[in-house]
Amino acid sequence: MREVMLYMSMSLDGFVGSQREHPGMSVPEGDELKQWKLDRVRRAGAHLMGRVTYQEMASYWPHSHDAYAAPMNDIPKVVFAKALDDADATWPETRVARGDLTTEIAAIKDEPGADVIVWGGGRLAGALAAADLIDEYRLLVQPLILGRGQALFDQLPESRLLDLVESTPFPSGVVVQTYRPKHD
Repeated sequence: MREVMLYMSMSLDGFVGSQREHPGMSVPEGDELKQWKLDRVRRAGAHLMGRVTYQEMASYWPHSHDAYAAPMNDIPKVVFAKALDDADATWPETRVARGDLTTEIAAIKDEPGADVIVWGGGRLAGALAAADLIDEYRLLVQPLILGRGQALFDQLPESRLLDLVESTPFPSGVVVQTYRPKHD
């Protein structure tokens, strides 16, 4: 069974978006972090994302020559969007999931293939966390304090305990914190 891995850049104070800055774009990642991310992205069985993230990525990756472009373009994508008629034909390997989030994730996990990566946005990631649908959290904590913005976990109905699996610092100041849900 496939697992759902959340990759999310966030500020030190827990925000994934802000009118001030975008946590994932504020700090240059550096070669080491880029290689770490590429090593994992290339192994993904699918990219999962919300409509806004999809529209941003679909307008960029098909025309990019960045090292991320090949895995972003070649690996299948699933867009969670009730208000999107169809996936953009310019970004191949994309399908739209319109059903109940829990049912859609269960079906994706039952498909053959490698683990899947959730990129967000924040609302989708928060909804997945609130429904206990994330198997592993890979939080890229940026050396940045925003003070206000969109919190990643503001949809949780109650607190969650997590087990720290790994903590990896990078020269850029980014620390990747990897957690798995704690099960009693």
